[in-house]
Amino acid sequence: NTTILVVVPSNIPLEINNKIRIIFTNGHELLYDFEVLIGEPLVSSMDCEYVLTGEVATIRGDYFYPPLTVSFTGDVNGEVVEVEDKILKVRVPEGAESGPITVTTNFGITQSNFWFRDNRNIFISSDPFTGWWNESYVVKNPGPNDPPALNGNYIRVTRAIGSWNWIEVAGGPPDAMGDISKNIPDEAILKPENFYLKFEINTLKPYTNNMIKFNVGLANDFNTDHYQWKPPYDTKGQWQTVTIPFDEIAASYGERLSVSPNGYYTRVLFHGNGDLDADIAFDNFRVVPKVLPK
Repeated sequence: NTTILVVVPSNIPLEINNKIRIIFTNGHELLYDFEVLIGEPLVSSMDCEYVLTGEVATIRGDYFYPPLTVSFTGDVNGEVVEVEDKILKVRVPEGAESGPITVTTNFGITQSNFWFRDNRNIFISSDPFTGWWNESYVVKNPGPNDPPALNGNYIRVTRAIGSWNWIEVAGGPPDAMGDISKNIPDEAILKPENFYLKFEINTLKPYTNNMIKFNVGLANDFNTDHYQWKPPYDTKGQWQTVTIPFDEIAASYGERLSVSPNGYYTRVLFHGNGDLDADIAFDNFRVVPKVLPK
């Protein structure tokens, strides 16, 4: 007669009054203050940060409780297509611009740390091609059998790559890359733990063998101990965003990064064990902050 044990319902109410209502058998009611803390939206990532207008973007996070809205930079809202607890699908509206997205529910407003169509600090874009290697890999006018263009030109490697073959995909020294080689911010060189390397990839055939190696942010020369991005990876013919902590890349060189006002050496390279029947597209190599500036 002094205790009630009750399970808090899992259904999220549309109206929040922070009350428990106890109804007695004689019809009397008692209201008791009881605050249920419901998390504001958590916006962690997008499967692909570059999605064409009218297509569906997949956002991952938590606490996606309807009713909700997804706002894009450019002051436009997307059409919410599907909502699960940790996955939110939204159709990209006309007028969506590069920048963070914002998810709003009855329990809070959250702006993403990542940018939709992130155009910051791109150091390999192929718009236009610069560098030493393989302009022939650049797709300028996609045909019916090519992936759609996300942000201008992109790179597509379609060839058999034998075990331990040395196949440069893109890059070069600063004087060959041009001003784009200067796009890695000084802060990323000095504090790589605060940044990511990101790029978009589309594996029309699975990346199951061999190795993809990166040189990013080197001031003086290429480094044979480059970061190794190991298989497997398979996007099943869809564009996806790859995110790699930049401090892992910096640590792989065995030397401390240093700021270079003249730009940085860049290389994307296939070189590893195992034969690969490659059909892989890349775009928008960039080094970006992990969180939005305060």
